Amino acid sequence: MKLLYIALAAYSVGIVSILLPKKLELAAHYCATLAAIVGSGVLLQQALVYLLHGSVVALSGSVGFFTYKADRWSAVFLLIIGLAGTLTSIYAWGYAKGYLGKRLRLLGSLWNGFLLTMVLVLIAADVFSFLLAWELMAVVSFLLVNHEAEKKATHNAAYQYLVMTHIGTAAIMIAFLLVGSQTGALDFASMSKAQLSDTMRNAAFLTAFAGFALKSGLLPLHVWLPNAHPAAPSHVSALMSGVMLKIAVYGFGRFVFQFLGTVEFWWGALVLVVGLLSAVLGALYAQMEKDMKRVLAYSSVENMGLIFGAIGCGMVLLTTPRHDYALIGFLAAVVHSLNHSVMKSLLFMSAGSVLHATGSKDIEKMGGLAKLMPWTAGFTLIGSMGLAALPLTGGFVGEWLMLQSFLTLVNSSEAQGLRLLGAVALVLVGLASALAVGCFVRLYGVVFLGRARSKVVEYAHEADWSMRLGMGLAAVLVVVLGVVPGPVVALLQPAVQSQQALWRSFSDVQKLWWFGSGSYAAYAPLLLVAVFAVVLLLVALAVCGGKVFVRRDVTWNCGTYPTARQQYSATGFSKPLRRAFDFLLKPQRTATYLKKDHSYFGRQVEYKLTIPDQFTEKLYVPVQHYMVWSASFLRRIQQGSVRLYVSYVMIAMLLVLIWGAM
Repeated sequence: MKLLYIALAAYSVGIVSILLPKKLELAAHYCATLAAIVGSGVLLQQALVYLLHGSVVALSGSVGFFTYKADRWSAVFLLIIGLAGTLTSIYAWGYAKGYLGKRLRLLGSLWNGFLLTMVLVLIAADVFSFLLAWELMAVVSFLLVNHEAEKKATHNAAYQYLVMTHIGTAAIMIAFLLVGSQTGALDFASMSKAQLSDTMRNAAFLTAFAGFALKSGLLPLHVWLPNAHPAAPSHVSALMSGVMLKIAVYGFGRFVFQFLGTVEFWWGALVLVVGLLSAVLGALYAQMEKDMKRVLAYSSVENMGLIFGAIGCGMVLLTTPRHDYALIGFLAAVVHSLNHSVMKSLLFMSAGSVLHATGSKDIEKMGGLAKLMPWTAGFTLIGSMGLAALPLTGGFVGEWLMLQSFLTLVNSSEAQGLRLLGAVALVLVGLASALAVGCFVRLYGVVFLGRARSKVVEYAHEADWSMRLGMGLAAVLVVVLGVVPGPVVALLQPAVQSQQALWRSFSDVQKLWWFGSGSYAAYAPLLLVAVFAVVLLLVALAVCGGKVFVRRDVTWNCGTYPTARQQYSATGFSKPLRRAFDFLLKPQRTATYLKKDHSYFGRQVEYKLTIPDQFTEKLYVPVQHYMVWSASFLRRIQQGSVRLYVSYVMIAMLLVLIWGAM
């Protein structure tokens, strides 16, 4: 694992690039970005080597009080960091230059610090090292989100993220202490041998799930995510959504499999239900948003819900006689984590390119960008197809495996409840997938197709070469991971199997990739590629073999010339769905009457539609009001009088004496 040390050293070089003088700000940016590319590339190579040759002794050791160890489970997520880190760092070479004169040196240093702290989380070998790295990751990501602190919305989003992530850290800390208190030690090796009572195990599971679910953005703990991702620079958003959310998957898997022993049925059912409800509601809210980066943020809520839904299905299957099939659910979660990392990094990079070209994130102001930004449009189309889980893309592969795990529940003969749970899971996954397809049809169509809706599109231009290179590599990977999924599954399967001895002899997953094998539905991507190639060839021959007449004319519009205002807007596209789910979304509509311009015509009316996050409105706002009221009440008893404070102490001592006497 010597390559891992090289990666950490490269990230450290990128961090200290901030020490270069201000007049060399651009040189510091190039130094930091090159260090991130080298470090992530080396990390990717090391993770691949370890996953391919698992017999190699795992890295372990200590540096001062920080103890570290890497195993196969760590290597899966090191692979994700290396892959996404390389792609986004290439993109940042050109994109981050837009911050020249706006703390660019700090941005490059924090970027490397973010990558470094995520790696430290994955290799931490004891509770103190894990929590230290976890907190460093939270602080660095907060500083990155808050990079444009002069904007009030950015400032508010960053501090909301900081508060929420520390609540999650507190829950994770409690979970670790509950387990560690029974072993007398806080290193992971000792904690894995803990013998906990049922009450302690349940409490540790609930607090751990709450903490890691908050970091991954599951509902109702997601409120920070749609605000933090749009506020951060786009390459930072790509890394947060593509990688940081997966660190929570790593932590949850490590905790459940290594420390808690036998999995309980209700644990898995809870994770399954929360995950799939997050998937459905995340996709629904993504369909309603007009901010391009908020659409992608809610899409991350959806996909993290799918990942945790697959984990929950695997946990449920572990409690049945068909426990060996639980591997499919956990493997689906890991495969989709990798694929989603690439796809979401691509889409956030695309959003950054659009923002860089137009200066706006409002999709209602866009349109027709495919003509002005053809490369970005092509890459975005591939990423959108992947996140819509269409066949021959990486997004389809993970969801295919998820469906197989849910079908295993449906076909279970152990209990009627299991079959019902599997059926409900299939319905929810189908609904989430349908909503995701509509979401990305809407996003791509409104932004890149049709005509320009406002003047922000007039000066749009194609992205820088490095930005196109980063997006292009990601787009190629989305297709490769969908067309040739077998090697990826074969690479990740041993790492998942190493977490449970029950799965180590299970090899039926390979049957999922070949039609007519076993009892599974078939997915043969190479056969689909061949069919599509034949169809395209026949169409080309039919077109080229005969005479083709092309007539260009204005679209018929009842005798009038069509204008850009007559196109479908993003709001209009989502209206049928908004009306269908009106009871959940509770949209707020306001009409503002403007000044009357002419005595013979009526006043102009401005309509505004707002869709508030119901979890924020019904849960967090009341809690906030209660905390403000409590603070006001406590302020009344803090009068600054020494005699009053002495009275408080005496009353407290008296109560303690009475309690002791009882």
